[in-house]
Amino acid sequence: MPSKSGSSKSDTSVPENRLVEPMSWQTDNWQQLSRRLAEDQLPHALLLKGQTGVGKRQFALAFAQYVLCQNKQGEKICGQCRNCLLNKAGTHPDLLLIEPEERGKQIKVAQVRHMIEFTEKTPQQGGYRVVVLCPAEGMNTSSANALLKCLEEPGRDTLMLLVSEQVSSLLPTIRSRCQQILFSRPSTDEALQWLAHAIPDQERARTLLQLAAGEPSTALRYDKEGLLDQRDAMKSTLAELTRGQKTPAEIAIKWQNYDAVVVLEWLTLWLQEMIRYSAAQDKQFLATEDMQKMLAYIADRAGQKTLLETHAWLVKQRSLMLSQVNLNKQLLLESVLTRWLGLSV
Repeated sequence: MPSKSGSSKSDTSVPENRLVEPMSWQTDNWQQLSRRLAEDQLPHALLLKGQTGVGKRQFALAFAQYVLCQNKQGEKICGQCRNCLLNKAGTHPDLLLIEPEERGKQIKVAQVRHMIEFTEKTPQQGGYRVVVLCPAEGMNTSSANALLKCLEEPGRDTLMLLVSEQVSSLLPTIRSRCQQILFSRPSTDEALQWLAHAIPDQERARTLLQLAAGEPSTALRYDKEGLLDQRDAMKSTLAELTRGQKTPAEIAIKWQNYDAVVVLEWLTLWLQEMIRYSAAQDKQFLATEDMQKMLAYIADRAGQKTLLETHAWLVKQRSLMLSQVNLNKQLLLESVLTRWLGLSV
């Protein structure tokens, strides 16, 4: 694949060193941008935005490879030209992927400075120099300001593809210098069809997709990382917390080995279900079937106002977590669990 700065794959699971294609539900976005490329109307910076797990990263990489292809076949790459072969080998000198070195960590200032140097050079293969930066909100203030300089003074024949699931956390000056492209979540049928090749068990695929809030790439990541067992363990310990059998501190210790990003994703998902249930007083909105009784109990005790406030707080905690270099995970989990316990007290 491209030369890399960092190694996280936060948006979708794409094997290294191969040519990639956009996902089936991204046809409209692909046609729009490929048409603009053919008409020489591409802006120098695109901001690909939308929920996590809907394939923005894969789209960005696929489009980067398409831009660099020397013998395009309509809206597809040829797969045989020198540039395609370089992309297939993961050694194309004019494609740079900037990502955090670890999931949940920040993009470093040094990585952004390297990107600036990259964009100032003449393309080695002719055509464009392409940067994929994912996730754009993974930058701290210093990194974001360095990126802003690059956006204000783009190198010639440079295309920057920024991937984001939290556009509101980006500097307004960064947003204003990019053309924003929205990526929507696919239908359940589209997502299950895409997952079928990797997860033949449709019931398992459906459970994972539900846990991933309908985001197919996230569901695939959960499957590969074996997170269904973690989810079951979280459900059991949350029940113990609600019954007063365990304290937030005790559970935080048990959760130390869990990915904090995933923990907050799931708690946010369950809160969203409770908010919908609270508004309609209908258990069909509690999609997590084996947690319906507990979630309904908590929702009834908390009330919608408190649920909404807690949801907003959790979203903020996730954003703060992604922006911190030295995260105190134990303290974060205790704080989150204390807030969760407060819903049912």
